[in-house]
Amino acid sequence: MADAARSPGRLGVFQTLREGLSLLPRAIGPLLLLNLAALGLMVILALVFVLPLQILRTVLEVGGLGASGLGAKVAEALPLVSIALWWIIQAYVALCLLVAQYRIAAEVRAGLRPQSREVFYRPDPPLLPLASLVLVLGLGALMGFSALVVPGVVFLLVFGQALPAMIFEGTNVRGFLAASWRLTEGNLLSLLGLTLILLLLAFVPSLLSYLVAKAVGPGASLFIVLPTVTVAIVLLFAVSCLPALVAVIVYQHLRAQVAGSIPAEQPETDGVPA
Repeated sequence: MADAARSPGRLGVFQTLREGLSLLPRAIGPLLLLNLAALGLMVILALVFVLPLQILRTVLEVGGLGASGLGAKVAEALPLVSIALWWIIQAYVALCLLVAQYRIAAEVRAGLRPQSREVFYRPDPPLLPLASLVLVLGLGALMGFSALVVPGVVFLLVFGQALPAMIFEGTNVRGFLAASWRLTEGNLLSLLGLTLILLLLAFVPSLLSYLVAKAVGPGASLFIVLPTVTVAIVLLFAVSCLPALVAVIVYQHLRAQVAGSIPAEQPETDGVPA
């Protein structure tokens, strides 16, 4: 892996947040459709793979075949198999959704028409390396948080750029962890500031709903409650879209400032400007 030619340029917290907010109106529509597609896919996969197992279990129990022998063993195993399949389905959809969110954010920032929903049936990068990276980041953060929290925060700030690096650049888990170290050099405080602001913004819709509900009381008119709940839901979804936009802005800014931080054997960004 080539060494970084220079340290990353200083990341502006408020400039990054301002750009993310400016892109939000164009990103909400595609991201809403994406989330609906993910929900629909999850339901379809559950109907295809999980529901038949539940039907089989019911047939065994009603027909008395699950009382003893092989039928009993099958009936006992079916709930565990169903749960395992359901977790696999959720993990598959969640990883596809993560990749698609980042790609849509990059396409919106580039002024392109988002075309990333095909990631559900043609994942890129492959999901196994991506799942491995998510597992490494999760375990590292868990160990860090168990050691007085601060090491976990630092770990995520230092290595968090490995995730967009893999999505946009390739599948080398170890190489992209090292690349993230180089990309975030000198910008940990800026990344921490952005993270804290995004966490605070995430509480705004809930806080708004709570304050309005407390002000109007339990006997409030439906004409007051319904618009408030609607606004809260819209704000909640808008706020949930912001992290993907900010993450892509941050990654592309750092990537543009550091030459050679991504493993040389990996292809350059596929249609996504640095």
